[in-house]
Amino acid sequence: MPAFLLAFYERFGLNAYVQGDYTKALAWFRKLEAREPDSIRTLRNIGVVLLASGDAAGAERYLLREEKLYGSSFNRHSALADIAYARGARKEAEKRYAAALADPDARPDGRSVDARPFVEARLALCRSEAAFAASREGAKRFTEAEAARTNGEIEKALALFEEAASLDPTHWPALNNAGTIALNTLGDAARAKALFLRAFELARSPQVARNIELAEDAHARTAKASQAAKREGKGRETER
Repeated sequence: MPAFLLAFYERFGLNAYVQGDYTKALAWFRKLEAREPDSIRTLRNIGVVLLASGDAAGAERYLLREEKLYGSSFNRHSALADIAYARGARKEAEKRYAAALADPDARPDGRSVDARPFVEARLALCRSEAAFAASREGAKRFTEAEAARTNGEIEKALALFEEAASLDPTHWPALNNAGTIALNTLGDAARAKALFLRAFELARSPQVARNIELAEDAHARTAKASQAAKREGKGRETER
């Protein structure tokens, strides 16, 4: 198969991932897996998508295979730490986050230095039993929020997502989901942008970056419509 087709599979998969369509993303990455099952991009992308969709065990299998084949690295340590964190394995997560920060890529001149603040925050949570326990409650609120959103209980879902982020200050998906509700359902672009910015400060996710752009566009349209309405109102007053 031509190499450019494999690149397309990866690009389409990444696009679907950014849009939050994990089922479609996984389908594209499975096509990639059929042709190069042990490549870094196959193992990493499938692992990340599985983790995002809630399959921590499946994600771990792929990422551990990547580590076995290609060795340890900042990205592999941090990804496996995220999985341990999601499973509630505090000590394992702590060990992996510490290893990630010790990797050369996490140095001030390293290529992963921008990810340090998030990993450091997670490591601090893991080192505190009380903070980690609170983060577990945050995970429960997140699950409750997703159920409420599925049931059409939008206000409840929004409140629960925000509570999840309060209990776990590193829970950027909760902030991102809250922002999505604020933008797409409530039409509150300013509130959505504030939530998306908080999420982006934690994790430099392309999905969140795209949501910030959408919120800014929506806010600009709202401001433009408001200005047009004011001009129209003033015109009517002049005619009187």
